[in-house]
Amino acid sequence: MSLNFDKFLASWLPLIPKKMYDNISKSSPTMYMLMRKKKTWDEGGDTIRPHIKYKHTSTRGSYSKYDKLNINPDDTRTAAEFRMKQLYATIRFNGYEEAADKGELAVHKLVAAALEDAEASIKDLFAQQVFGDGTGNNGKDLTGLKAYVDDGTAVAVYGGIDRATNAWWKANVKRSANGQVLDIKHMREVFTKCARGGMENKPDFIVTDLNTWLKYAELVDGKTTIQQPLGKVAQEFANLGFAQLSFMGIPVVYDEYCPADTMYFINSNTFQLYGKPGRMFQPSEIVKVPDEDSKVGQIFFAGEFVGTEPRANGRLDLTVS
Repeated sequence: MSLNFDKFLASWLPLIPKKMYDNISKSSPTMYMLMRKKKTWDEGGDTIRPHIKYKHTSTRGSYSKYDKLNINPDDTRTAAEFRMKQLYATIRFNGYEEAADKGELAVHKLVAAALEDAEASIKDLFAQQVFGDGTGNNGKDLTGLKAYVDDGTAVAVYGGIDRATNAWWKANVKRSANGQVLDIKHMREVFTKCARGGMENKPDFIVTDLNTWLKYAELVDGKTTIQQPLGKVAQEFANLGFAQLSFMGIPVVYDEYCPADTMYFINSNTFQLYGKPGRMFQPSEIVKVPDEDSKVGQIFFAGEFVGTEPRANGRLDLTVS
């Protein structure tokens, strides 16, 4: 007895969102760090407005006895704005495949292959766009690290806040001089500026391209002062099989999509992927194409990468050799 293809497919669709979220979040060290704390777009509308603290209040100080206390209004926060973006990947079957693949095992393989293709496609979009600036495809792409970790040179306005008039909204960017190679001193400089002397502000991982990662491996080989013991994040990376080195006690990893000769110092507590509930890798119905012997559907994602403290992050633009 042949299996009902549509009924079997329908049983798979509800399983897709969680499975796809988990698989994409574990596809690279970058995506893992930016998706491990699941964030949802829980406001109405298409804009998320995180409140940004940019200074400490001035209504404080020492006092004695009956001194007057400062209770004047004091603005210490502002709001950034991030508009929702959308991604999709298509699932498609033709009538020949459906007719040929009868039986539970055959249908299982057919559906699994189609979903794997869709997942690989949307995974590739995320992997590319996490390093982008959001301007691709006429501004429809996700707004990634190129926009977030910038000092206003390439991206003057981020999240609706102008970096020219708000220096606290700039990331720490160091550009190497002509012919200058990867240098531990410059890495330490960027790292220290991000941390601002406090452990809570420091980057929790560094991501770079493979060539730069290999060069860094040569620089630190046998130098225990730089290769410090790693903590929880490194153990999570190890469990997922990601190759890593160490710098100032945090993991240094590579990502095949990271731009060449670029090293990002990321505080993942300040930059995360937000998803819209009900649109986080949500499959549509699989419907028949009117003028074809085929069926088609999509996997949809709606959300955006949201950054709240660029100054806790940094970038080193360099020449590797």
